[in-house]
This record gives sequence, C-alpha cells and structure tokens, in this order.
Amino acid sequence: MENLAGKCAIVTGGGSGIGLAIAKALAEQGVGVVISSRDFAKLKQSAEYLSKQAGTKVLPFAADIRSKQQVQDLKNFALSSFGKIDILINNSGLGVGDTIENCSEDDWDLVVDTCTKGTFLTSQAVLPTMREQKSGHILNIASQAAKNGYANAGPYCAAKFAVLGLAAALQEEVKEYGIKVHSLCPGLVQVPAPTCESEIKPGWLQVEDLAESALFVLRQPKRVQLENIGLYGF
Repeated sequence: MENLAGKCAIVTGGGSGIGLAIAKALAEQGVGVVISSRDFAKLKQSAEYLSKQAGTKVLPFAADIRSKQQVQDLKNFALSSFGKIDILINNSGLGVGDTIENCSEDDWDLVVDTCTKGTFLTSQAVLPTMREQKSGHILNIASQAAKNGYANAGPYCAAKFAVLGLAAALQEEVKEYGIKVHSLCPGLVQVPAPTCESEIKPGWLQVEDLAESALFVLRQPKRVQLENIGLYGF
C-alpha cells in the first residue's frame, strides 16, 4: 500500500461532515491538508482541531468552488503552503428537494454549478501541477444518485451522473501522466454524525466509513486502478 505521509491534499467541503472526516483521516496519515468551503469561521475551527488532534498541518481557505478565480486562489494557497498538490478530494455538493417540473432555474443552477462545475474547476486547477509531478489522485465523492434516479432529486441526480462522466473522460486524458481519477458512490450518509451509539440510523453510512474508503482508494499501489466503488449502509 502507498504511504501517504508527506503528501498534500485539498479537501473541498472540508469544514464539516464527510469532508471533515476525510481530512481527519488524511491528517492522521501524515498528509498536509487544506480544507475549503465558503464558511471561513467553521473552517478555521475545524483546521485548528485537526492540527491539534493529528499533529499535522491543516490549513483553512475559504472559496466558492463555483468561481474559477476563487478555485485558482485555493490552488495557489495550497502550492504556496506545501509546494505541491498530490490529492484533490472533490467533496462539496448539495441538492434541493423538488420535482423536475417544479424546480426553479436558480435551484438547478445552484446544484449543477456546485456538484459538476465545481468538480470541473477544481480538477482543472490542479492538473498542471499533477502533470508536472507525474503523479496525483483526484477523488470525487459522488453518490448512488450518480447511478440511479430518485424522485424529487432530479438536479442532484443529473449533476452527479455528470461527475461520473467527467471523471471517466478525465481519467483517459491523464493516465499517461500517472494521475488517477476515482469516484466513491455512497448511499445515505448520516450527517451530522451521531453523538452516541443509540442515534445511529440503521442502514445509513457514517462519515468515518467514507473516510476509510477514501484511504483505501488513495493507498492502493501505483499499478492498481480501481473501478468506482459503491457503498451502502447495512
């Protein structure tokens, strides 16, 4: 298995939930991490907590991944802080609960721009660095909604289906440079995380399950490329 110590990662949506759990798991492996979202206060608090817990540098940077300029600023911050970018975790995403017939154009744009355009912009931003390094790993947190249709979640399904298509095309473009692209497709994840055992919902995944799965993918030997992994609560 690959040793992740000394690598650098960007985790979008890293201030809470799944992103925070993945950032924590990476930091505990000795990875320097930049966590990003739009809420700097939450990011700062989470970064201080992770740095203290893991003993590894975790830095906050506020950015809206729908903005190309802010994404470029995020990339530049990671490079200036760590000198390289080895891992990108595309975790930011959201959905709206509405039928396709009733969904507003603004809600459609919000979901698609966050889930799909954001993944496109962040991936595009880190590729020159990864290509120069001849290595890198882009890991998308997709969803079972990337493979199945669900009522009242049309924009989210469309956006996540697009993420898988984008990732599949990108993998073909960058494999010659030693860059891997992978997507995790989890079912329902309990966020916020329960505070005690009795609060765990049967059949729901927990954020640490996603973190462990992310580590499994990222630590595979360089010769191994996995298919997209689906996860379900049991």
